[in-house]
Amino acid sequence: MHEYAIVLHATCAIAAFIVGMILIFQSDMRRQLQLARALVALLMLMGVFLVIAILSHLTSLPTIKRLIFGGLVLLLIYMIWRAVQAVTVLTRQPQDAQLKVVDHVGFVLISLFDGFAIVSALDLQAPRWLVAVIAVGAVGIGIFGLTARKRTLKTQVA
Repeated sequence: MHEYAIVLHATCAIAAFIVGMILIFQSDMRRQLQLARALVALLMLMGVFLVIAILSHLTSLPTIKRLIFGGLVLLLIYMIWRAVQAVTVLTRQPQDAQLKVVDHVGFVLISLFDGFAIVSALDLQAPRWLVAVIAVGAVGIGIFGLTARKRTLKTQVA
């Protein structure tokens, strides 16, 4: 059960990342709204499978891992909230919707990308200091990419 939940969680995470990337490069607001709704659904499924994976072996986890997993669930809840905010912005369709959507979805993308980088480093048994460097580097790369995207959007509007 645990392995299936992990595979489904990871599959939803990858799909959410792909949908999020397509969303921030989409210019049609109706299409963006559809993608944002799909992103919310994928993040919710990610959460369901994460909770199933955690609960399936909760009693065997040391306290520190329980706390870490609890923190990950809280982060995922915040990611879902940010994706819902993107849907809300697109529903109201303000003039600066594109930039707000990039901010909301960008947070989700950076969080997912950071998770991929950290899990990969941990799976490769990288030293803890290297995992920390990779985590910070992944955030930096994400912020750089989102800043570039927002700069492009601002020049297209001007």
